[in-house]
Amino acid sequence: MKSVIRTGIIFALLLFAMACSPDSPQSTFGTHGPVAELQKNLFLFTFWIAVVVFIIVEGGIIYLTFKYRKKDNKLPVQTHGNLKLEITWTIIPAIIIVIIAVPTVLAIWETQVMPNEEESLVVEATGHQWWFEFKYPTEEVVTANELHLPEDTDVIVKITSQDVLHSFWIPKIAGKLDMVPNHENLLYIKADDPGLYYGQCAEFCGIVHAMMRFRVIVHTQEDYQQWLNDMRTPPAKLVSGSDEDEGRKLFVGNCSMCHTYDSYKKGAYTKEIDSQYNRWEEWKKDKENSAIVSAPNLTHFGERVTLGAGIKENNYDNLVKWIENPDKIKLGTRMKNHASIYRDDNQLSTEQIEQIAKYLLSMKPSTESSATYNK
Repeated sequence: MKSVIRTGIIFALLLFAMACSPDSPQSTFGTHGPVAELQKNLFLFTFWIAVVVFIIVEGGIIYLTFKYRKKDNKLPVQTHGNLKLEITWTIIPAIIIVIIAVPTVLAIWETQVMPNEEESLVVEATGHQWWFEFKYPTEEVVTANELHLPEDTDVIVKITSQDVLHSFWIPKIAGKLDMVPNHENLLYIKADDPGLYYGQCAEFCGIVHAMMRFRVIVHTQEDYQQWLNDMRTPPAKLVSGSDEDEGRKLFVGNCSMCHTYDSYKKGAYTKEIDSQYNRWEEWKKDKENSAIVSAPNLTHFGERVTLGAGIKENNYDNLVKWIENPDKIKLGTRMKNHASIYRDDNQLSTEQIEQIAKYLLSMKPSTESSATYNK
């Protein structure tokens, strides 16, 4: 029995140590931004106060249990009330609460006050079942499941949802904030270091909640400008008759009703916003029979790090499997229910699926980006 208890304690300590590792991709202890650092320090401050209180209270309970344990059948002396003791254990917790409350309120205030919008990067983040849409209104750029940011820049994220409650969370850069339908929340974030960071929906939003992820790619200032230029640059021309060109024809004929793929064009930003709204309204009218549904923008998809909203690495093999049967990778996705290629009378052959995959991976700006980031 002792060995079982010992093993359980060691296992629990290992789990605790793993959970607190700053190197974990979604650890809140390995911070890379001032907001995350502020929140981490507040947590540690509160945690150590709680540890002291726990030791004192539990230590007192253990001490009194052994010192005054029953030694005979006599009843102990009965006492009623102790004014000094009652005042003490009322005042001390009140003091502790005030000590915790002051830095908490200051931290809340600091994270809720937004910087000057004209001097900041503004990003509009919309939650969908089950993917993230990111719009850059001043740059007229729209993308999905990848949030690109310049380092050391004040960013205001305007957060909302198109369908149900979601939650926007980048553990290493900033805390969680709800994505609420028909309501806009504001989140201030700032990233210190270039690199690739993990984002996650942190509010149960349906069957695929756990697989609703995104990536945050923080660039140097120069690489961020290069990324913006790339997003406005058309892809390289395809060779007529090539697999990529045949895949383009198949994609335009079967997938472009839901997926935008050419947001580099002039006026495409406004068109995409209107299209997403119209798709959603169409779907709301007849959820069962609607032929279209809100779907991620696939402009320059070949540059993406992941597919399926952060589920798989974006490569040829994974993309073919995704097109063949998205439900096998991400159970509950709406793609198979709405796309015509999954109907018995319009199913694609293996060769056609491979051609679409090759086309999607070829969707890159014609001038290769010089932007680099860790994968």
